Amino acid sequence: MPKHGIKIVTQQTGLSPHVLRVWEKRYQAVTPMRTDTNRRLYTDSELQRLKALAILTGLGYSIGQIARLSCSELQVLLRKHDNSINDRSEAPATDLGDEQEKGFISRAIQATKEMDQAKLEKIFDEANIAFGYSGLLERVMVPFIKLVGQLWQEGHISSSDEHAASCAIREYLAHTTRPFTSSTSSPSLIVTTPSGQLHEIGAVIAASLARKAGWNVTYLGASLPAEEIASAAIKRQAKAVALSIVYPIDDPHLLGELGRLRRHLPNTPIIVGGQGAAALAPQLSEFKMKHLSSIREFNTCLCKIRSCSF
Repeated sequence: MPKHGIKIVTQQTGLSPHVLRVWEKRYQAVTPMRTDTNRRLYTDSELQRLKALAILTGLGYSIGQIARLSCSELQVLLRKHDNSINDRSEAPATDLGDEQEKGFISRAIQATKEMDQAKLEKIFDEANIAFGYSGLLERVMVPFIKLVGQLWQEGHISSSDEHAASCAIREYLAHTTRPFTSSTSSPSLIVTTPSGQLHEIGAVIAASLARKAGWNVTYLGASLPAEEIASAAIKRQAKAVALSIVYPIDDPHLLGELGRLRRHLPNTPIIVGGQGAAALAPQLSEFKMKHLSSIREFNTCLCKIRSCSF
């Protein structure tokens, strides 16, 4: 019989009331009974189901992919991740190997050439299941984005192909992180690219990963002047600022922008990633900005900032 109110369910699952409602309405994950006063009541089995779903989404599974699975199927997935449930790591519990990664990336490139965004989303879904959310980003999506840029530069794909792939990635990341809301007590993070940096996919990925990690992310888009970034960070009382730098790295104004940003935010941790950031590592160190070379390092850095050990 239903006996658990939404307050008990949120306490035991760690899910917010908003997420519970989204999972119920959009994904039909559970169907709680309603009282005469329209209060939701959950059975023991529904509570256990929500606990399993919360754990699995925390391990990187998309709720859209697992919401309709039976309780026994959910338990099978949980058993696959026994070693990582209590101490979650960035690497997936089951390493399917480089060939699996290459297969996903190859299929994604073919979908890009066909301009088939639905197929591309399906490939990302499969990679999400295989590697978890962080694995999807680090092992498939980031190499895929780099390869798309290379193919575009070499003329093997058109600008419209590249733009369609970028749009598909943005939509996918927005969709997969939407159910995860942060509390008002969560730390605030500003994510953007400096003025002159027009390629924003790296920043979009960083914003998605931080949201998944429980940060309140304010994403400002691409190419923002230092003064505007600083203003947003101060207004949001941001605990950190994350920047993505791709190219051109020889922009004569870029270092000036970074220097001004540091002067405006002398005590705020500023972390910088993207394929163009490595070439600027000495200057970033001079500005007391942290250069990140991987998604795994980004996650570690966020954890340190959150625990005030940065």
